[in-house]
Amino acid sequence: MWSKTTKPRRIVLVRNDGIGDLVLTLPAMAAIRRQFPDAHLTALLGPGAAGLLDGSHLIDGTIVDDPSHGHFQLAARLRQGRFDTAVVFNSKSRNCRAIWLAGIPTRVCWGYTPLGMLLGNRRIFVHRSRPPIHESAFCLEFARRLEAQPQSTDFAPQLAIDTPLRAQIASRIAGELGTSGPLFGVHPGDKGSAYNWPASQYAELAIRLARVGRVIVTGKQLERPLLEQIRSQLSDETRKRVGLLWNLDLLELAAVIEQQTSLTVGSTGPMHVAGIVGTKVVALFSPHPCHSPKKWAPLGDGHTLLVAPLEAGEDPYVPRAKSAAVMARISVEQVLEANLRIARDSLGPAAARVHAPGDIAQQAA
Repeated sequence: MWSKTTKPRRIVLVRNDGIGDLVLTLPAMAAIRRQFPDAHLTALLGPGAAGLLDGSHLIDGTIVDDPSHGHFQLAARLRQGRFDTAVVFNSKSRNCRAIWLAGIPTRVCWGYTPLGMLLGNRRIFVHRSRPPIHESAFCLEFARRLEAQPQSTDFAPQLAIDTPLRAQIASRIAGELGTSGPLFGVHPGDKGSAYNWPASQYAELAIRLARVGRVIVTGKQLERPLLEQIRSQLSDETRKRVGLLWNLDLLELAAVIEQQTSLTVGSTGPMHVAGIVGTKVVALFSPHPCHSPKKWAPLGDGHTLLVAPLEAGEDPYVPRAKSAAVMARISVEQVLEANLRIARDSLGPAAARVHAPGDIAQQAA
C-alpha cells in the first residue's frame, strides 16, 4: 500500500496513440483520479487525440507528443514534469525507454513487451488476445497496479463539450439540413488499422437513410476525396438531405456525433467518441481476431455490432488484400435496418402513435 509519504504526487499517463485507444483508457484514468485526488495528473497524448481531453476533470494537464522525436527527446520533455509515477498504457519500446531515461521512479508497464518487462518496475501480466480482453478492461489492470479500485461510475466517462460549441454545431446542421426528421451519421473513413466497408455501400446507405431523415457524412480534411466520391453517387434531390463535413476539429466532430440519432462507422476513433457522448452506433467490424469487438467495442449500451461473416473453412486472419470483399458481406439492408430500429426507438410515445413501426422502413425501401 502507498504511505502518506510515498503516495504518487505527479503522475504521467502515457496514451500517445489513437483516439479510440484514448477513449477506452478513460475508465482507468477515472479510477486513478479518484484514488489519488490530490495528485497532479498529466496525460501524454498523440497529436490526433490531444483535443479530446480539453476541459476534462480527469487530468490537470497534457503533453502533446511529437512522433518524430526519438526516445531521448521524449525523455527530456518528461523530465521537465518532475513525475514520480508513469502509467504506460501504450507500452511501446520508445515510451518505455523514455520514462526510464526520464528517471521516473515508479513505472507501470505491460510485462509482455521486452522493454516493458525490463524497464518497468510495476508490471502488468495480462494477455490481450488469448482470450481477447476488451481494451478498457486491459487498461483498468494498470489502474489496479497502482492500487486504484475501479467503480461502476468509472465506466461511463462523459466528454466535456461546452454549451456554445454545442449550439454552434446545432445551428450549422440546421442551416444546412433543417431540423425535420432523425439525423443519421455516416463516417466512412478510417486510419487503416482496421478493415472498413466499401465506399459504394456507404453511399447506398446514405441514399436510403436520406429518404427518412437527414444524413451527415463526416471525415477528416484528408478524407475529403472519399466524401466527394460518396457525394458523386447522390442525386441532386438526395444531396438536399445529405451534408458533408470534413473541416472539423476533434471536439467539433464530437459535438456533431452527439446530436446524431445514430452513427454508422467502422472500428475507428469516431466510433469510440460516439460511445462517450451517448450516440447509438452501428459499428462494422471485420472477422480478423485483431479487430474483434470483444477487444474494441465502443463503451456504452444499445449499440449494434455487425461482424462480416466468414465463409466455411475461411481463415479468420483475413489478409488486407481481401478485406474489402469480406467487409462487403455486411449488407446495406442489415445496416439500414439497424439504423431504422434506433430511429424508431428514439421516438417518444406521442411520436410513436403517429408513426406506425413500419412507416420509417417503408420510406427507406
